[in-house]
Amino acid sequence: MKTISIEQLICGMYVVSAKTSDAKSLRVQGLISSTAQIELLRSKNVVQLTIDSSKQQVTELAAPDDSAFNMASATPDSVKLSPRQSLKKHSVAQEIKQAQSLYSQAKSLQKRAFADITNGKAISVADFKRCAEGFIDSVFRNQDALLCISRMRDKDAYLLEHSVNVSILMSIFAKYLKLDENIIVELATGALLHDIGKIQVPNEILNKPGRLTDDEFVIMRKHVEYSRDILMQTEGISAISLDVAANHHERLDGRGYPAGLTQAQISMHARMIAIVDTYDAITAQRVYKSGQTCIKALKILRADSPAHFDLELVKQFITAIGMYPPGTLVLMESEKLAMVLENNPTRLTCPIVKVFYNAKQRHYLPAITVNLADAKCDDAIKSAVNAEDYGIDIKKFFNQFIMPA
Repeated sequence: MKTISIEQLICGMYVVSAKTSDAKSLRVQGLISSTAQIELLRSKNVVQLTIDSSKQQVTELAAPDDSAFNMASATPDSVKLSPRQSLKKHSVAQEIKQAQSLYSQAKSLQKRAFADITNGKAISVADFKRCAEGFIDSVFRNQDALLCISRMRDKDAYLLEHSVNVSILMSIFAKYLKLDENIIVELATGALLHDIGKIQVPNEILNKPGRLTDDEFVIMRKHVEYSRDILMQTEGISAISLDVAANHHERLDGRGYPAGLTQAQISMHARMIAIVDTYDAITAQRVYKSGQTCIKALKILRADSPAHFDLELVKQFITAIGMYPPGTLVLMESEKLAMVLENNPTRLTCPIVKVFYNAKQRHYLPAITVNLADAKCDDAIKSAVNAEDYGIDIKKFFNQFIMPA
């Protein structure tokens, strides 16, 4: 059993009991399977809950159990789907070109916003919202396409690509948690803007090819305050977007910055972006360093939980994007290299991959698609690897074998 605050409550947790702000106990028990249940608890002035971690639903969220969760409101027999939920599902091949176009547009928008700030002009939140809406639509059609595109990084464009990738990951994460779609838009918008203040950090520090000195790190950390101040003066910014931008470097143990907030002071949304921002930073390719593999990044997030990150949210994030997100290069037990194309949601370690290289003999193979979850498949992933270790131009391979002609 574990006691948490209402701010820490997320879908997938199993509630045993609850207390209101005036210390009254409520009879409530069952699985939290929708944000509507969380909002219902808030409306009852619930501030503290006891959860049973052994009944946590991490890999997939069960359907609401109104008989067990006796405060859940009744739902109609037929649930009306939102326009996004009704979108026709695409294959990766069908969605990939649209995803690439959205990604390019987002990078151009970032570049223009940096120029506007430098020239003393206001940035357009409406433009960033439209960009976020495009990401979210693509995620609802097939999230694996954008995940794949986001892995094809340009080591010279970290500043532009990082916020774009964080927005994509936040969209996927929030969709998995079944958050309200209006909230997903605000989260994705805030993620696109979360590092906007870096334009005010001196270039010699921002792009330094190596470890920052203590004094340089103090200056670098100021980017969060710069982002907050810019957005507070920006017309149309929402409280949620501002929250994720202002608090993405806060940590549960109070060792984050700029405010040194502690657990109860950090919203669920800020906890989400802390995880996503760290994951993307660890896996990023930069001019002066290679990115870590996805598995290494996930291990770091787990190791730093619950001190820095919310452990339950980390588990949910891993399930949302997969153990080997699309675009990941993997070494197979057969000593062949493959690129992950799609996740198998029910078997996170057995995605669909494109095999294309013999790592032992160091030569390319005719590219073939393999579903590792197929009972007839006699191969499996040994580890995630970096393309540089094999002298492979991963973007060239991607454009040749993954992008449709």
